Amino acid sequence: MFYFEEVLIKYTSLMIILLSAITLSGCIYVNDSEDGRHSRRSVPYAQPTVGQELLDLEQARESGVINNTEYEQAKEAILAENS
Repeated sequence: MFYFEEVLIKYTSLMIILLSAITLSGCIYVNDSEDGRHSRRSVPYAQPTVGQELLDLEQARESGVINNTEYEQAKEAILAENS
């Protein structure tokens, strides 16, 4: 009978630990959204600078994606848009 009591105590302790872990794992997730729903925070999209747009345009021309005429038109549009 003594062996049965030891096993019962071990299993009872194990069940208490498991139930505690399961219960506490739900407390770790914090809801910080304004509307009360769980959601991921989105990272705002950073607009490229004029310099970066011109560099990208130059790379497109050098790689043959656009021709010189398209390059000049796009370059003028970028500069006009940002002046």
